Formats: sequence, structure tokens, C-alpha cells
Amino acid sequence: MGTGPAGADAGTGDPGRATPGVAGVDDHGVSEALRGIRRRLDALPEGRGNGYWLPARTDRPRRAYIAANSPLLRAAAQYAGLPAEMLAGIAWQEVEGLPRGVDDVAYAVRRVVRAVAPGPFARRVRDADKTSMGPLAVQVRRAAEVLGYDPGTLAGRQRRVVVRAVKEPRQNIFIAAAYLAQLRTECDFAAIPPERLTPDHLQELAARYNGGPYYRVPAAQRYARAFTRDLPAARAALR
Repeated sequence: MGTGPAGADAGTGDPGRATPGVAGVDDHGVSEALRGIRRRLDALPEGRGNGYWLPARTDRPRRAYIAANSPLLRAAAQYAGLPAEMLAGIAWQEVEGLPRGVDDVAYAVRRVVRAVAPGPFARRVRDADKTSMGPLAVQVRRAAEVLGYDPGTLAGRQRRVVVRAVKEPRQNIFIAAAYLAQLRTECDFAAIPPERLTPDHLQELAARYNGGPYYRVPAAQRYARAFTRDLPAARAALR
């Protein structure tokens, strides 16, 4: 994928100065991959976010989100080498779950507690970078990985850039697509063209999106079955 997540717009990168010791990251803390996403977004319509404080009570907001963001979902899927319905199906599962405000509060609290609490107590608090953010609920550390940063050394300006990107609705869609593309490289069907992926392939990708390396656990498998169950509705909304 020369111009997708793996290639990160090779040959069209920003010629700006790079941060010493960090390949492809400019003086503003923006990676080459993130610059590539932003260039694509320049040619795409404005997106629509999901609810910030209140969860949805019906499927109507899910349909509205997918319909309003159809050009973005399709462009991001093409960028990642995936069928558009894969990304729409993930959106159906994620966009009206926990409101985004809850994620913001959780991230802030986890960072503060782990910074100031005694060691044994701090270790019992979830790592802030494992907080899922944005409409498609991508963990900060996963966003960092697919954008070309080292999650283990993420700090300061680079951390702020990643968090802002994963929270921004349009960039969040592309980051989620890039993460799905990364997950696909770990599958037995990695070399199969997107138009030939089967429902079973898509269901496995959904399980991996939810569970990561633990995609076989019951919770991730339930998520994947829900993805397959709701995929016709997501596909219809995409149109």
C-alpha cells in the first residue's frame, strides 16, 4: 500500500524539518503519516461527530452518522485497502456507545492518577494511553502506532498531537482505517484483495479491532458477532 497506512504517502511527504532522532516527525510534532491523512482530508467534505455527553437510545443516530460521513468512510477505506462496509460496520458498533465526554474525562483522570499516586496504587489504574477516543473509539497508543510514533516514548508535543488527531472526527476515521489495515496484516487473509474478503474475514477483523491480540476472548467474539448482525444496516446507511 504505497500511499496507504504502510506507505504514508511516500514521495509526497512534507519537506519540513524533522525532529532529531524521530523519523518523519516535523517541528510541530506531526508525523509523515498524519500529514498524509490531513492532505487527503483537504479534498474531502466536513465530517460529523457523535454525541459528546448523551448516548443514543435508538439506531437513528448511527444511521445518520454513517450517511453523513459516507464520503469520508469510503475514502478512508480505500486508503487502507479495505471494503467500505468494514469501516461502516465498525462505525455502527462504536459511534453511539460511551459518549466522547466520558473518554475525555477517563483519559485526564488516568494521566493524573498515574502521575501522582504511589506506585502500587498507580499500577492498578489503567494506562491513559489505553483509553479509546473519538467516534470510532481508537486507543491513543494504537493511534500512535499507526501514525508512526513510538507509543513507548510518546510524550509532550507528540502526545498532544496524537490525542488531538484521534479525537477529531475526520482524522479519527482515517486512523481507525489505518489500524484495521495494520490488523489485517496479522491475518491469514492479508493478501486477499478487499473485494474478495468474505463475511468471516470481516468478522475476524472486527474481533481483532475490539480485542487486539486477545481477539479470541468472549467479549471480542460477542463484538464481532454483533458487527456481523448489524452489517446489513451499516451497509444500507453507507449508501
